[in-house]
Amino acid sequence: MKLDQEEQQLLQLLPHGVSHPRPLRELVKLTGWNGRKVRAIIYRLIVVHHQPIGATNQKPGNGYFIITNDQERQQALAPLTSQIQMMTKRAQVISRTELKG
Repeated sequence: MKLDQEEQQLLQLLPHGVSHPRPLRELVKLTGWNGRKVRAIIYRLIVVHHQPIGATNQKPGNGYFIITNDQERQQALAPLTSQIQMMTKRAQVISRTELKG
């Protein structure tokens, strides 16, 4: 499947490597789109088009980038793995909690 014009535009705005990630607010300013649309296109680039896009939330220097090596891949996967574990725990507690009423 070929990238559409918006996907191409966003991909071109992402830096290669984690050293200068581009923050969401900057991508919003550069594209004129809202944050939800930017995140949705990043999701499509990753899931549909298999683009190696990572994100870092370390401050300063948080933002999106194109993964260029295994160290950057691990850096991008760490917060995702942690989030999955936290959400799984939350879902388990909710599903097992006794309801009142």
